[in-house]
Amino acid sequence: MDMKIMKDGEIISCDVITMFKDDSNNIDYIVYTDGSKDEDGNNNIFASRYVVSDESLELLDIEEDNEWDMIDEVIRSIDNYDIYRSR
Repeated sequence: MDMKIMKDGEIISCDVITMFKDDSNNIDYIVYTDGSKDEDGNNNIFASRYVVSDESLELLDIEEDNEWDMIDEVIRSIDNYDIYRSR
């Protein structure tokens, strides 16, 4: 799935890797990439909390280390994780 986000005042096209709800905290998460690469040539992957309001998706910061740990586990469990990591 493709989505557009506003980053530094510019609209950027992103590919959604996955969206999921963590039932333990009842929070929705989205994991996505904008196709940019890190210094090793791997795709940068981003994650955010999200809420749907007025038919739009609002991305919210993730601040807790335990949330990042859970998201890392989810990303690693995706069958195509290596494809996104090495794109």
